[in-house]
Amino acid sequence: MRSYNRLSMDKEIACRVDGERRYVTLYNLSSGGCMIECFDRIEEGSRVDLDISDAVPMTGHVVWRIEKNAGIKFDVPLHTAAVEALGYALAGEDFDQHDPRDRFGIPLVGNLHQAAGTMR
Repeated sequence: MRSYNRLSMDKEIACRVDGERRYVTLYNLSSGGCMIECFDRIEEGSRVDLDISDAVPMTGHVVWRIEKNAGIKFDVPLHTAAVEALGYALAGEDFDQHDPRDRFGIPLVGNLHQAAGTMR
C-alpha cells in the first residue's frame, strides 16, 4: 500500500538528472514522489531535480527503473496542499491497489519484481 495518494497527469517537464538537463514526461505525482518516463538512460540512485514549479522545489532520487519508466522518491515530502496547488487532480482509479503503470495503464508490477530478482 502506498503512503500517499497518487495524482495522475501526462505532462512534459524539464529536469536535471545528476546535473544534466533533460526533458521527461511526468505521469503521476504524490507528496512522496512521482513516476516519470525518460527516453535517455537513467540509473537507480540518480539525483533528480524536477522543474514543475519555481515555488516548490522537487528534488529526490530514482528508487526503481523499468525500461523508460522511473520512480522518484522526494528528499522531503511535499505538503498535500502544494501538490493540489500545482493543479493536479486525483486519478480516476485507486492507485493504492496497483503498483506503477505505464502511460497506457499497463501494470509494471511483473517487470518490477523481475527487475528486482524477486519473481520466480
